[in-house]
Amino acid sequence: MNIKKLSLCIFFATTQVHAFTQWGAGGITPMGHEWLTRTSALEVLNAEHKTSVDPNDPRNTWTSGLAKNIDISTADDEVAKIKSHTNDNSLYAPRSDAVYSAIVGQRWVDLGGMNVANNLISQTGPDCFDAVSQEPADIQQDHFMRRYDDNGQQGGVKSAQRGQERFITHFINAAMATNKRIVVWDGGGSSAKTDVDYNYFLFGRAVHLFQDSFSPEHVVRSPSDNYEKVRQVKAYICTEGAEQHAHSTGAVLDYTSGDVIWKVGTKTDTGWGGYKASNMKPVALVAMEASKDLWAAFMRTMSVDINEREKYARNEAQVLIDKWMSFDKDEMEHWYDNENNRDNTYVKVDGDTGKGKLQKECMSGLSAKNRYGATIKPKTQKELVDVLDDSRRYCLFNIEAEPGYADANDPYLNIPFNWRWKSNSWLVPNASWQQKQLDRDTGKIIKIKEFTNNQELTVDSIENNYSIVTGAKKPLSLVRVPGDGGKSFYLRSKDNPYLFFSYSDKKNGRIKLWHSPNQAEFEILPGNNIFNLKNTYWNQYVWYDKNSKGAYLTEKGSPDNASSKWIISEEN
Repeated sequence: MNIKKLSLCIFFATTQVHAFTQWGAGGITPMGHEWLTRTSALEVLNAEHKTSVDPNDPRNTWTSGLAKNIDISTADDEVAKIKSHTNDNSLYAPRSDAVYSAIVGQRWVDLGGMNVANNLISQTGPDCFDAVSQEPADIQQDHFMRRYDDNGQQGGVKSAQRGQERFITHFINAAMATNKRIVVWDGGGSSAKTDVDYNYFLFGRAVHLFQDSFSPEHVVRSPSDNYEKVRQVKAYICTEGAEQHAHSTGAVLDYTSGDVIWKVGTKTDTGWGGYKASNMKPVALVAMEASKDLWAAFMRTMSVDINEREKYARNEAQVLIDKWMSFDKDEMEHWYDNENNRDNTYVKVDGDTGKGKLQKECMSGLSAKNRYGATIKPKTQKELVDVLDDSRRYCLFNIEAEPGYADANDPYLNIPFNWRWKSNSWLVPNASWQQKQLDRDTGKIIKIKEFTNNQELTVDSIENNYSIVTGAKKPLSLVRVPGDGGKSFYLRSKDNPYLFFSYSDKKNGRIKLWHSPNQAEFEILPGNNIFNLKNTYWNQYVWYDKNSKGAYLTEKGSPDNASSKWIISEEN
């Protein structure tokens, strides 16, 4: 079978591997990660609004596996902000924009914005869903899984340690990110652009990794402690000395897969009435309890002053690891010495005569697409990894940021959050080309003042077609986004990422917010702490009219005139 079938089944069962399942098109597979993420948040906030109290909730009788610390009494301001910024998305019913953003963020980890059913430029090319967002060795820690070369029981220790370290990194990055909104692709059975809170979107990365550390397809946990501790870590591409993640789409559809959070037999409980604790598998319910701790920790963290937040975030992340992602190194290094701990997916290391299969036998069930779109059946693990690496390189060469959005990138998948194909046919990289490592965030938040009277540019409403003036109701914060060639910039609204510092028709030339980056690229030309703004399309300068209190882009602008000079400051 394919590593991940791009078939009608995978269209319905959006991401069958590398995660608790995500919602599938048409509701064929219900929410998985999304349910854990939204419900844990709403339980912490006491804000559930779609489901009723479940009288058969197993947690009522539990003594372990429950959240340890959901105290948010020190985070009143952050909680108030979360509750005030509502979101009425009908699919997830998140109630809050922060919750919605985290849901989209955790989905991104699996999907990378890819349309799973149609993620190709053409069929004569690589499978970029696999090659970019699922299979690279260096992103396995985002799913709390082994790399292909994490062999033996020590490989489980190394992968668990890397997963813990990556979790801390994601938690801190989310807490310390610039406060702004960004546009991202939300992939799956279909794909669509959406805008999200940047901090909580990045928090979704930490949420995803954290929740994946509970999936029985990713790790071994035990009911003896109600799944609180990690015993071993599984693999996906026939790693020796490890149990393997299942490759069956059918197991997702009938709920027998460990990645499905719902009990077998509950598929007929459709609609919101089926989303209840008594329908959840025990380990998934523990994952939801742990996610409550995660949400509370992040709310507390976001309430801390930015100058002290990084240290606080690191401490909170470590506490979460100690409570929910810990393992006994000695136990893990000897876990598979007991053959009763090996299931029928276990791949033996060389010289092991006990229970399990050889890597060659495991590899016989795998296939993948190469860069030309041909299905190959590799005989060795290395051959498969080489095919995937080559396809990844080919895919990345064909991806670029949408104009005006090159500031926000995923440095792990190494693609922009708002990306596009460079062409409608595959472009071929030369033999020496390698994708450069993208920076996480190259945008700078700026404010602009007119030079003559030192008045800040403002706007009456952060909406399309509103003129940018002085003395209006709302301050205007802009993200300075690198443009083509690195010498010019787009100026995008910090608070509405679809809007750009642009102009009306050339006859009038009034500067305004506009819902397109087209012809809205500017050079920012310095001189003695003041600047000129030169539009690269018209080669004209932005100037200020004190009578109308507005800014304009016409031939009247001149770099030497005081009216064409601007004071630009960066926000901390």
